[in-house]
Amino acid sequence: MRTRYEVKSSRVKGLCFHPTLPWIMATFHNGNINLYDYAAKRLIHHFEEHVGPVRGIDIHRTQPLFVTGGDDFKVKLWNLNERRSLYTFNSHNDYIRTVQFHWELPWILSASDDQTIRIFNWQNRSCIALLTGHSHYVMSAFFSPEESLIISSSLDESVRIWDYSDLQQKYSSSRGSATRPSDFATTDVTVKIIIDGHEKPVNWAAFHPKKRLVVSGADDKTIKVWRYQDTRAWEVETLRGHGHNVTSCLFHPRHDLVVSVSEDKTVKMWDYNNNFMLNLCKRDTDRFWVVCAHATLNYLAAGHDTGFTVFKLESDRPPLARVTANMLAMVTKHELQLHDLSAGSTSALCPVNIAVSCEILNNYPKCIHYNQFDISAKAFALNYREVTPEEFRRFQVFVFPSSTKEKASKEPSFSELGHAVFIGKDKLCVCKDKQVLILE
Repeated sequence: MRTRYEVKSSRVKGLCFHPTLPWIMATFHNGNINLYDYAAKRLIHHFEEHVGPVRGIDIHRTQPLFVTGGDDFKVKLWNLNERRSLYTFNSHNDYIRTVQFHWELPWILSASDDQTIRIFNWQNRSCIALLTGHSHYVMSAFFSPEESLIISSSLDESVRIWDYSDLQQKYSSSRGSATRPSDFATTDVTVKIIIDGHEKPVNWAAFHPKKRLVVSGADDKTIKVWRYQDTRAWEVETLRGHGHNVTSCLFHPRHDLVVSVSEDKTVKMWDYNNNFMLNLCKRDTDRFWVVCAHATLNYLAAGHDTGFTVFKLESDRPPLARVTANMLAMVTKHELQLHDLSAGSTSALCPVNIAVSCEILNNYPKCIHYNQFDISAKAFALNYREVTPEEFRRFQVFVFPSSTKEKASKEPSFSELGHAVFIGKDKLCVCKDKQVLILE
């Protein structure tokens, strides 16, 4: 976990990244809404109109708009450029838990403790759909990024997947006509799947960005991954490891990972294909309440009792080593490659064997060392940091002949624990178990 920006504040209940700018918005239990620049590490603007905690926030993908929902039963639409509130929707009768813009249509989705989910049209400022069926507080509701579906979670211990294709069709056919908001009925959005797999209230549920998968986190301290198709869903994996209520979880947008936060004061990452868990962060006194991910960049953020943290799971820069004045060695796409800067060409030396428990966090070595002392061969030491419960370091040494006519082995000459650098033609300095060893 590479911390990029950390903010000290009151309890954070909602977070959202700006889609294009290095900005993040946070909502707080004291009713404030702040806009931060996580690249410059500064507060840009402070918004204040809600009365009581603000739990939900979302920034529009293309328009200078954002939406918030709070404990004052209000859903507010804001202009980000003008730094002011544009309109307030007053349809809910209890706390608002989450809000979200539709990625294409002028819709806002909201989930509330009044046991309903509502869809608002922010252009004509009307409520166009009311989703009922949950028998307790609705803790979250989100649009599917690929299909005409909505997922919701509730304290009634269920996750529901809703189909709004009829509403979408009715909206498309009514554009430009005199259709009134009252013409839209609650039957335009129907329950497609009801998932009853948790033993306690479900606090969060979210779609996978591309696959037909959903993830849910609950007070039973578990995270469940589900696969759905047509009118049924089945459990793919149950992830156990949190010691308290799971408050928020999501699929990583770039890797086969689930990131979760909990009241046990930890942020955890899961390789759900192999049921592998890694503790990313543990705080002494602060419970975590929300986690969010940037849609395109390698950034995540987690909010807790005394602020929030923006962090990365991995470095964006591949490791480099200078071989000659015009040649670089680099590991990309699981290959050790040579880049000739003068000719603008690239040649692959060998595949890199990523023999680790959690491949996702170790796509590449952490650093490369080239043996400058040996001109008769090209030798590289690739250093890894193993991400396992017993975190340790290891290295691999690859030796290639200088002549391209000689056949090169694609297997490492040897692999050992520790961190290695070359100090001579046939000598390695290895740091291992707090000791410095010289290998020949």
